[in-house]
Amino acid sequence: MDRVLKPARLPTAAFQAGARDAFGVPSAVLGAGYIGFGALALDSGFSIWLALLSTATIWALPGQLALVELHTLGASVLAIIPAVMLTSARFLPMTMVLMPIIRDRRHTNFRLYAAVHLVAMMGWAAAMKRCPELPLPQRLPYFLGFALVNWCACLACTALGFALSGSLPYLVKLGLVFLNPVYFILILSADLRQRLMILALAGGALAGPLIHLVTPQWSVLLGGFVGGTVAYCAYRLIRHHG
Repeated sequence: MDRVLKPARLPTAAFQAGARDAFGVPSAVLGAGYIGFGALALDSGFSIWLALLSTATIWALPGQLALVELHTLGASVLAIIPAVMLTSARFLPMTMVLMPIIRDRRHTNFRLYAAVHLVAMMGWAAAMKRCPELPLPQRLPYFLGFALVNWCACLACTALGFALSGSLPYLVKLGLVFLNPVYFILILSADLRQRLMILALAGGALAGPLIHLVTPQWSVLLGGFVGGTVAYCAYRLIRHHG
């Protein structure tokens, strides 16, 4: 991930470069989280096919964990669907930021819609860092190469976690799931040279725990919204008076 990517000569080479960048730490960290998810899915009464289907279609651990928990509680489909959708609401602003960077007028809408499904924390962070360095026709192929390797790794690790469930202690399963957000925070922390990034991380870190004291159920969503909004306003104010 940290090596300098040489501009690819062709879109195919850009796709391959993205796939190479995904191999190693990014796919390993994501895979570890999905080993934990696969194990938890079996404990909750999921079949391996349902667990794999959730990874293939949702591909977001918070939403999948909400699916598992609500299924365990016996919730109806009408309650599960909006809950999973709300946990994935964070992908909307991420997609709105990413699409102008990787969109090329030569790409069909179908190709872009397919790419949107692959927007996830790891791929988004990698694309935001690497794609501006690439010519426009190579950006979407790079993102697709990176994201597809991670997606396939998560499918394989879901099945592996399902198979290993009986040999993994419960706390280990939870710890594996927790690796993903920790690594994402470390990726963001590596770019703290940007003042806005520092303010956003600090705003979320302060707002999240405070809001959790008032409403634990909404603390993640409101913490990100309030902390990010305050950080953005502070950044604009600093730039205006700087």
